[in-house]
Amino acid sequence: MTEPIDPIQAAFENLRKQAKLKTGRVPDLSKQGERRRQKPAAKLPKQRGIPTGRDGRRLPKKDNISAFGDVLKTEIRSRGWQKDIAGGWVFSHWHLLVGEKIAQHTKVEMLKEKSLFISCDSTAWATNLRLMQRQILQEIAKQVGPDVVAELKIFGPNVPSWRKGPLHVKGRGPRDTYG
Repeated sequence: MTEPIDPIQAAFENLRKQAKLKTGRVPDLSKQGERRRQKPAAKLPKQRGIPTGRDGRRLPKKDNISAFGDVLKTEIRSRGWQKDIAGGWVFSHWHLLVGEKIAQHTKVEMLKEKSLFISCDSTAWATNLRLMQRQILQEIAKQVGPDVVAELKIFGPNVPSWRKGPLHVKGRGPRDTYG
């Protein structure tokens, strides 16, 4: 009974036979993957003149090339955009600063000077946020720096206006707790 022929094993054996015929020995595969020592390249004589590319133009000096992030940081600093960008980070990462649950019920409206304006779904959420104000300010200072946000202005839900039409009765109108 003949064994089934494995095509991969047959190809491997054929390669080993060809190598033995060509070099007189079979390569040692136990050291496969190890890097061979390379001979150091012969030093070329120092070139004169200005190095150019294939098209004849000058090649840029390597020390003049800056990373994009470094150029961007320099530009942001020179234009004084640090606080604006930090404020944008607070807007976009509000859910990381306060947590997902609170972020679902609150919204950052604007950053004016050092005041962050926040609106809440209900008066209960506004009260809770006022209680957590110190921790939120500490977290913001830790993430973006101490001089970006100094105070939180927290507002409850907007209440409907009772002043409709040109003729209305003066006074407070009906009262209720909206939220």
